[in-house]
Amino acid sequence: MMIDRDRINKNNLDIIRILGQIEILTKYEMDVFLGDFRNIQSLKYLLIQAVESIVDTCQHILAKTKGIACEGYVDCIVKAGKEDIIPSALSDKLRKLCDLRNSIIHRYWIIDDTKLYTQTVANKGDLKEFVDFITYLLKQENDKEREKRFFLNDNLLLDISALLS
Repeated sequence: MMIDRDRINKNNLDIIRILGQIEILTKYEMDVFLGDFRNIQSLKYLLIQAVESIVDTCQHILAKTKGIACEGYVDCIVKAGKEDIIPSALSDKLRKLCDLRNSIIHRYWIIDDTKLYTQTVANKGDLKEFVDFITYLLKQENDKEREKRFFLNDNLLLDISALLS
């Protein structure tokens, strides 16, 4: 089964866009950031979007390359780490992001906005690390496919040459 590169690339672009918006929000000092509820709500929504794109990418790659289904956000990230879709250290970091997403969605009242800000500032690089790794993974897949095509073309040429001789 083939990976839908357009889907993966769209998710990567979404994550980069989201990271840019998070960078803008987190340029504010914490007291300024926390002083405007729109910043807090925007950051929560951006994190939800980032997790959606990350999990969609992992779920798609797991299904297409390994035939593995996921039972939720955290499960998908854990399986992606176990199946070497992403490094296990990155999987551990993204698992925490998925837990945060679940807390925002299901128990928003327990989110400490100060922690939200400090953890986002400290860990926003995880989003770029994910995009970089998936881009690397796709490049490896491209290289493998290119090698197969060259191999097939060389064999086809050999077969045609043998027929013509």
